[in-house]
Amino acid sequence: MKSFKGRDRSLYVLLIKNYIIYTLVMVALMMVIYFGRVLAEKTIIQAPRVNRPLGGGELLERGEYENLTLKKLLGTQGSFEILDPDGNLIYTDREGDEEGYTARELALIPVYNTPYSYKASEYEAENGTRHTLVRCVRTEADTGYREDVSYMVLDEELHVIQGSPIWKDQQFTRHELELLTLSSDAKYSVYKYEFEEQGKGSRILVMHIKKMDGQKYRRLSALWKIFIPVYICSYIFTLVFFTIRMRRKVQEPLDMLNEGILALAGGNRDTKISYKGPREFEAIFNSFNRMSGLLRESEDSKERLIMEKQKMLADISHDLKTPITVIRGYAKAVADGLTSPVTQKHYLNTIFTKTEDLTEMINAFYDYGKLEHPEFRLVKERQDLAEFIREYLAFKYDEIDLTGFEIEAEIPDGEVWYSFDGIQLRRVFDNIFSNALKHNPRGTTIYLTLQQTDRSIRIEIGDNGVGIPEEIRENLFDPFMVGDDSRNNRQGSGLGLAVAKKIVELHGGALFLEKPVNLAVSTLFVIRLMRAEGKERSMMSL
Repeated sequence: MKSFKGRDRSLYVLLIKNYIIYTLVMVALMMVIYFGRVLAEKTIIQAPRVNRPLGGGELLERGEYENLTLKKLLGTQGSFEILDPDGNLIYTDREGDEEGYTARELALIPVYNTPYSYKASEYEAENGTRHTLVRCVRTEADTGYREDVSYMVLDEELHVIQGSPIWKDQQFTRHELELLTLSSDAKYSVYKYEFEEQGKGSRILVMHIKKMDGQKYRRLSALWKIFIPVYICSYIFTLVFFTIRMRRKVQEPLDMLNEGILALAGGNRDTKISYKGPREFEAIFNSFNRMSGLLRESEDSKERLIMEKQKMLADISHDLKTPITVIRGYAKAVADGLTSPVTQKHYLNTIFTKTEDLTEMINAFYDYGKLEHPEFRLVKERQDLAEFIREYLAFKYDEIDLTGFEIEAEIPDGEVWYSFDGIQLRRVFDNIFSNALKHNPRGTTIYLTLQQTDRSIRIEIGDNGVGIPEEIRENLFDPFMVGDDSRNNRQGSGLGLAVAKKIVELHGGALFLEKPVNLAVSTLFVIRLMRAEGKERSMMSL
């Protein structure tokens, strides 16, 4: 018995302490990265900070274009133009830019913040001419998923020769195609935003947004080269600190657990570890102690099985020896001529009876061994169980009547469908009925009831005979269990009910002895067969 007492009552508290430090370092690091990113956008990227010009909405509607501060929205290097629907320039903040757009060019400029974009790619056709494929791609904002919604193929003169119906028979200029695919300017992306100016109708805001260039990418990359090493160093430092601190708290109980496992592997089945410390480790040690106890119980069970096997072999030897001894003695007396004709007939009848008993006993041994074999399989067939029981009772009726017994059955008129092995289930009924006929006096009534639900089938077989002694009820289904403790006067092999129980269990059911509710019934066997929910019952309607 080993023991250990730790000071911390919860490993969770210890982990929280270390993780708080770890989290604070990581939060500080992430804040540095975040503000660095914001600083990079402001000083390096200089990209728009909003997705549409909400800040200038009222000024746009009043036509006060000079007061617009779209530089803050479009970036420090962005610019804008105000045009009417025909493409005529009304206002621009770019000096020297007096050109407008045609109505068609204006219509082809992509709307800002739209999920649709156009991608152009050139390829060489089989005849050697150059074609341009333009795809309209829709991008989902939440998932980033992209899909093509339309396309068109243009020849060298930019005439649509194939594509979706909306592009049929159209022709583009090079500038129109560049506006549509955001490639009209190598340095700027061009978008439009439509609004209503008070008293003057529709207006279009054309925005020129600066693209990222190589120099900005290089500056941004250099910035990340600073942040990444800082992040990695902080992570490594925190991880090392956490590991060293936790190792001291964890190593001692782990070493103790390892010693216990080695002792258990060495054959010491009484190994127990008394541990007081973090609750999580206590749970592990408790599990170890339970495992040790289960192993000890398993060893004890194994020894019991060996003893039971030896007892079973002794019982089998005794059961075979008793009738063989009688047969041998009587046969010897007849063979030596030591019997009168009357005595000889009695001896021969006794030999025949013992031979029948011996055959029955060997068959029982064979059946039990066959059921215990791992390769044994039932031959199931979907049948009407109610009709099967009626036919069995009709076949068994003469035997029951000749022995002076009565039978009362309660079987539903409807069909009770179930998949079962008819030969094996008949053996179950034979063994239970044989048990009642052997151990009860004449005049005993045997009761059989069949009931069903959507989930199970219940078969009750009982009698109003002498009943089963309390001292053997618990072990009634064990092999070689008989009502008489004396093996010299026993009836049967004691395997009948064990075989019946095994067959029912192979059907996925259970066979057990139940205390009768009806006081007129002294013994009640119950067979419960489980069925798939509604599956067997549904066959009744076919």
